[in-house]
Amino acid sequence: MKNIKSEKGFTLIEILLSITLLSIVLIGFLSVFPQMGKLNTFNETKAEAINVAKEVLIDWQEATEVKAFIIKNDHVTGFTPTLGSKVTYTNFSSVKFTDYYYFETTKDQYDVRIKIKKVPHKTSSTAQVNQIIVQLLNERGNVVSETYGYVKRIGVTASAAG
Repeated sequence: MKNIKSEKGFTLIEILLSITLLSIVLIGFLSVFPQMGKLNTFNETKAEAINVAKEVLIDWQEATEVKAFIIKNDHVTGFTPTLGSKVTYTNFSSVKFTDYYYFETTKDQYDVRIKIKKVPHKTSSTAQVNQIIVQLLNERGNVVSETYGYVKRIGVTASAAG
């Protein structure tokens, strides 16, 4: 009779233990893939929102009606966008923020908040500009992107501003 103890190999317990450990490692590794997918979706949405915010900022910076609005004295009603203008808004307030004119609009799937500083800022080039802040909000009302820039006041030259 052959002695079983002298045979070399793995016991059933060792095999089951190694399968269990391997399963735990694989399950942990596979759980990373859905997280990567969520992160990619979030980053894609964020990049899109950044581009939309920059587009809105540029439209408002270049709009003649916005430039004319910030130099006029009567800021009760906002301004009337010209026909075919890229600049539109649904709500305006000159009292919601003490330092800013406040506009609300929509762009693509985002709600957009636009604030234009009431008092012009003197830059080193002595041209007068007003700060503009653009915020994009998602359907839950969370800010997904924010950018800012400056709107040059219409009719103000460097020599007149100094």
